[in-house]
Amino acid sequence: MAASRTTASPSTPRSGARLVAANSGWQLVTFAARAVAGLGVVVLVARAGGPRSLGVFQFALMLSSILPFYYGVPPLLAREVARAPEQSRRWIEAGTLVALVAGAGFAGLLVLGTAVSGASAETLAAVQLAAAGMAFDGVARVQFAVFWAWERMHLEAVVTSVQEAAFLAATVAALAAGGGAMEALVAFAASRALGAGLGWLVVGRRLGAVVVPRASLPFLRSTLRRCTSFAVNDTLTLAHSRADAVMLGMIKGPVAVGLHQAGTNLVLYFNVLARSLNHALYPRMSKAWPVRPDQFRRLRDASLRSIGLVAVPIAVGCLLLAPRTFDVLYGPEFDRAVLAYQVLVLVIPLRMLSHTLSISLAAADRQNRRVIGVATVTALNIGLNLYMIPRWSYLGAAVTAVVCETVLMLMYAYFLRRVAGGSRIPRSLVLPLAASVPMAGAVLVTTHQHLLVSVALGSAVYALAVLGLAVLRAPAAGRRPAKALVALVRPAP
Repeated sequence: MAASRTTASPSTPRSGARLVAANSGWQLVTFAARAVAGLGVVVLVARAGGPRSLGVFQFALMLSSILPFYYGVPPLLAREVARAPEQSRRWIEAGTLVALVAGAGFAGLLVLGTAVSGASAETLAAVQLAAAGMAFDGVARVQFAVFWAWERMHLEAVVTSVQEAAFLAATVAALAAGGGAMEALVAFAASRALGAGLGWLVVGRRLGAVVVPRASLPFLRSTLRRCTSFAVNDTLTLAHSRADAVMLGMIKGPVAVGLHQAGTNLVLYFNVLARSLNHALYPRMSKAWPVRPDQFRRLRDASLRSIGLVAVPIAVGCLLLAPRTFDVLYGPEFDRAVLAYQVLVLVIPLRMLSHTLSISLAAADRQNRRVIGVATVTALNIGLNLYMIPRWSYLGAAVTAVVCETVLMLMYAYFLRRVAGGSRIPRSLVLPLAASVPMAGAVLVTTHQHLLVSVALGSAVYALAVLGLAVLRAPAAGRRPAKALVALVRPAP
C-alpha cells in the first residue's frame, strides 16, 4: 500500500497546460508569501530602527545566504524525480541527509569565520541566528523539490504560507515589545525550523512512510558528485547577488547596507514572478530533453515571452514611481537611496530573463555552462565593486549590479543557443516595450495622486494596450481577444 502511494499519487496524469498554469499560480502564491513576509519585515525593521538596524539585519542574512546550505540538492532532485517518480523516496532520503550535514557544517564554518574575523558581539550573534535559519531553510527546500518533481506545488505553497505568516507575526510581536533586528532574526530562525518540520511531515504523508535521512554509500557518493556542480552554481549565484551588500558592510558600514538593501529588496522580489513560471515548467523541460527538443524549445520560448510581458512594465513603472514608493514604504530617511534604486530597476527584466535561460540549461543537463557563466560574473562583480564602492558607495554597487546581470544574461543566452538554438529574446521585449509607452503616460499624468492610483491606472492602460496590439498583430481568423493573447505567449509548433 505504501509503495502504491509512493509511485502513483505523485504521477497521476493531468492536463498539461492546465497543470502548468495551476502550478505557476501556486508558485506565485509561494513566492508572494515569501515576498510579503520578507519585505514586510524589512520595512518594519527599517521603520523601527532606521538604516543601521536594517543594515545589521540584512548583513547577517546576506552573509549567511552566500553558503550552499542545501548543497545543490533541490534542482538535481527535482529533475531526477521528474524523470523517475518511482525513485522519490530514495532521492528525498538522500537529499535530506545531504542538506542536514551541509547545513550544520556550513553554519558552523560561517559562525567560526565571523568570530575569527574579529566581528562585534552584535554581528556575531546576528550571524549565528541567520545561519541557523538558513540551515533549516535548506532542509525545507529539499522537501519542496519533491513537490516540484511531482508537479504538486500547492503543497509547497501551503507550507510556505504558514512559515512566512509565522515569521511576519513573530516579528511584529517582537518589535511591538521593543525589540529590534536581533529579535527579527530569532523570528526568522524559528519560522524556518517550522517550515522544515512541516515539509518533512507532508512528504512522509504523501509517500506513506517516514522519511529517514539515509543513503547507501555508493548512492550518496553519486549524489554528492552530481550535486557539486549545482552547489557551486548556487554558491556563486548567491555570492554574485549578495557580494555588494557584504562588501558595502565591510567598506562603508551598516548605514550604506541599509540604504542599498532598501532598493535591492524591492527589485529582487520581482524575480519571484519568473520563478513561479519556470519552476512549474522545469519538470516538463527535464522530461522533454533530449528526446523532444522541439517541445523543449517551445517551453523555453513561451517562458521568455511570458516574462517579457510582465518584466518590462514592472521595470518602467518602478522607475517612474521610485520617489513615491520610497516615501510610502520607508519614509524620508531613505530618500537619498532613490537614485540607486532607479538604477537597480534595470536588473528586473535582466534577472527574470536570465532565470529562464538558467533553468533551461539545467534541464538540458548543461549545468557546467551555468557554473562557467556565474563564476565569470562573480569575479567581475567583486572586481567592479572593489573599484566602485569606495568611490560611490551604494550607487556604485547598483551600477555594478546592472553591468553584471547584463553580462550573465548574454552568456547564458550564448550557451543555450549552442545547445538548443536561439532564444529570440529581443522579440520577447518589443511588444511589451510598445505597450509600456501609454502606461508611462498614465503614470506621469497621475503624479500628484496617491501611489495606488498611479499603479492601478498604469496597469489597466498597459493591459488594454497589450490586448489591442495582440489583436492587431493576429491573423484575421485569430483576432478573438483570448486567442490573440494566447498567441503572444505560445510559439507555433
